[in-house]
Order: sequence, then structure tokens, then C-alpha cells
Amino acid sequence: MTQLKTQITWYLNDYCKAECSYCPGSLRGGGLPPDTVDYVRITKLIIDHYAELGRTIDWTFNGGEPLDMDGTVRILKLCQEAGGTIELHTNGGQLWMDWWAVEPLVDQLRLSYHYWQNPALIKYIIETFRSKLKPIDVIVPIRPDHFEEDLERALTVEREHKFIVSKSVLYNNAREDCGMFDYTEHQLDIMQGRVVVEKKIQFETTTWQQRHDEKYSTNPVYTGMHCNVGIERLRINHNGWVAGSDCNNQPLGNIWSEWWAPPTEPQICSMLACVSQADQQITKFQ
Repeated sequence: MTQLKTQITWYLNDYCKAECSYCPGSLRGGGLPPDTVDYVRITKLIIDHYAELGRTIDWTFNGGEPLDMDGTVRILKLCQEAGGTIELHTNGGQLWMDWWAVEPLVDQLRLSYHYWQNPALIKYIIETFRSKLKPIDVIVPIRPDHFEEDLERALTVEREHKFIVSKSVLYNNAREDCGMFDYTEHQLDIMQGRVVVEKKIQFETTTWQQRHDEKYSTNPVYTGMHCNVGIERLRINHNGWVAGSDCNNQPLGNIWSEWWAPPTEPQICSMLACVSQADQQITKFQ
């Protein structure tokens, strides 16, 4: 019998010590995260809830920066012991010793390599995960005004470790709908090819309304149907607000509220169209 899975993405905090120049304050400028005991309580609640529904959890943890808060290892260990898989998004932190505890608990790593990071630590993390045959993606944010420097950092990893590094386009306020940083077409072509150049041109030559209308006219419609929002997918944002889908058809409360619990039933879709590819993968039925 196929094991039922729930995908949970948890942005653990909006706190990060790095203060990257291109990262908006909304993603890194928050105060210290809640106490570890509160995170542990919510983690256990979520695990027990989906176990009662006969589901195991594929976890994705993000931030802010997960390694800049206390209790991350304890949370990961609880998830692993419950049979979940763990994908961690991190800048790698600054302490080598963190990885002695973190690596055994992580199944897949998405490592962002920033201009301030210690290359020796990045090398150690990459070699550790590759020696364990664990998937690892390295993402290098490319600043248009430091293009050659950032590109060379990505190419150095590629030459040394023999795999492709993602060369990340930066967006205003970290949102695609706010437009890219001020790249030249040549820079974008080097980073990601002609597709992203055409994406930039399309954004600059259309209005917000035109892009909105196209999005809603070219995607499927499930209005009035049941959707397993919150059953198959759950997303918890930096401040604890919960959604079961990108569209957030019906908000699911806040984990830090005393009586919060995950949903047990599907929702009826009230959206004009299902514009998120991830949402389109959630089961729909009459």
C-alpha cells in the first residue's frame, strides 16, 4: 500500500544575522524567534495530527536562517524520528560544529552561498553531503553590480566539485511580481539563458493588469470543487500564519495561537483559477 504523504514547508523565522544587501527586512529583520519549547510543542502536534490521518510528512525548513536560532537540531530530530524526510534551506551558518549535528538529520540540502560566506566552510558542507550521497543544490545569488565577483564564486564551485551551481536572479523585495534587479540582458543570458531574458522583457513591456489577466485565463478552474488544501500541503510562514496552498483559499490560522490545530477536512475552492503549479498538484474532487 502506498504511504500517504503530506508536504510541509515551514519558514521557521524571519531572523538572520547575515544581513545580505539584497535581502529585504521582511525576511531577515525580525526579532529573536520563539523559545525552543514552543517549536517542539508545535512540531509534535503536527506530527501526531497527520499520523492520525495515516500520513507521513516530507518537511522543508527555511527561514530567515534556520541555523541562527536555538532548537533547530531538536526539531529536525523529532521529524526524522517520526519517519519524515527533511529538506533544509540554509546559508550554512558560520560554525563548522553545527554540521556535525545537522548533517545526519537532513536528507536533502539547498545551500545558498553568499558573498560574505567562508569558502572553506562551504567546501566542507558540499564534500560532507556528497560523501554521504545526499542530494545537495548550491545557489549563488548574483548581484548585477558585483556580477563578475559573484559569477566567479559560482564557477569556482563548479570547477572544483564538478556539478552545476544555480546562479540566482535577484528580485526587488524578493518577489518576482516586483521585477528583477537591474541586470543587463547579457548578464541574464550568461546566468540562465534566453528564457530569463525574455521573462524580463515580458515584465517590462506589459502592465500588471495584462499579466494578471493572462495568468487567470491560461490556468485550470476548480471553483466549487473540493481541494485537499492543508491535507496534502501545508505552509507556515515566518510569523506562524498557516496556508494549505499558495492561493490561501481559506487561511488556516496561526500556530502560535493557543487552540491552533491543522485541518482535518478539504476546502471548497472559491478561486477564479488555479494559478499555482504546486496548487494544481493537490487532489481535487466533487
